[in-house]
Amino acid sequence: MTRTQASVEGVIGGRSRDLERDLPVYQNEEVTTGVNARAVLRFKDGSVLTIGADAEVVLDEYVYSNAGGIITLVKGAMRFTSGKMGRPGLLIKMSTATIGIRGTDFWAGEMNGGHGVLLMHGEVDVYNEAGMVTLSKEYEGTVIAAADKAPAEPTVWSDGKQKKALAAVSFTNGPLCTMLQKVAKDIFPTCS
Repeated sequence: MTRTQASVEGVIGGRSRDLERDLPVYQNEEVTTGVNARAVLRFKDGSVLTIGADAEVVLDEYVYSNAGGIITLVKGAMRFTSGKMGRPGLLIKMSTATIGIRGTDFWAGEMNGGHGVLLMHGEVDVYNEAGMVTLSKEYEGTVIAAADKAPAEPTVWSDGKQKKALAAVSFTNGPLCTMLQKVAKDIFPTCS
């Protein structure tokens, strides 16, 4: 854990603990964030996982795997940025679809009763039993309405939709952020 804001909890083997900066996170640990909370995990390969407010993520097979791995987004939103080496076979699972990662920076989270995936850089495959799409252009996204519905054709998301998605994983604490929000809240609605 490299950064936290507000209440972040880890549950492993039925035992819960408060997660704070510099504490390790383990395989099969459920990481949950409270209202207005955020968390950043940096893995040994340099990959970064940012977890938004009121979210739950399970590190199924990622922490100790040299290749591949699974992270499950149970609820809420997250942003994942691959490390320098990337990880072949890394999957992000959601209730509506799975995301296959290929050296990338992307956001995934709940949207309109389903899930959305927004690509910042790189390439991801988003798929379920009903179909698959590949996101390969910056700020291209898809929406998955349900597990039995194919991901929507990729489109470049509007600035407003991008900002809304990224705000879900942006930090809002810190003295500079507080000052910026007081002076120009319309320009800095959230800070990262």
